Amino acid sequence: MDAQLNSNILNLYRTFGDNTPLSYKGPIDDHILQVIGTYIEGLLKHSPKAGKKVFKIFIELAQNISYYSAERSKLANNKDIGTGMVLISEQAEYYTFMTGNLVKTDDIISIIEKSEVINSLDREELREYKREQRKLPPGKKGGAHIGLIQVALTSSNPLDIEVNPVDEEHSFFSIAVKIDK
Repeated sequence: MDAQLNSNILNLYRTFGDNTPLSYKGPIDDHILQVIGTYIEGLLKHSPKAGKKVFKIFIELAQNISYYSAERSKLANNKDIGTGMVLISEQAEYYTFMTGNLVKTDDIISIIEKSEVINSLDREELREYKREQRKLPPGKKGGAHIGLIQVALTSSNPLDIEVNPVDEEHSFFSIAVKIDK
């Protein structure tokens, strides 16, 4: 056994601690969506309003990983799906839902710009922006952006976006969103 590896996983476990009831890294397909979704429903049943919001946000952001992650996994049925991370942390007043995945660095600028627009809008402006985006032809929507608008609407909080370069072609893209209890 590699003692350093065991120590690293222990440190990761301690970092997550008791306030991280869910952490997952791996491929995200329909089966994983169902299993984690069921777990989230059970986990958050003591806070039904926030639980529903966390569940909706989970579906939106996990699907974005499945469809758009640059890191791909081949399943036994030869289905090619995205790989990424999903975490939920809990504080006294709110939950934080986080996702992260690799993206092609060339694609990240439009996501950042769209996120900045989303974060600059109030609730009614977000609704109007979503309606405008739905009217665009499919190629003009830019993928996950309507989902990001929906996440901001559902959470009633801004998107916390972070991008970290990994290599010349890829960056690690993470989103954290706070959901008040």
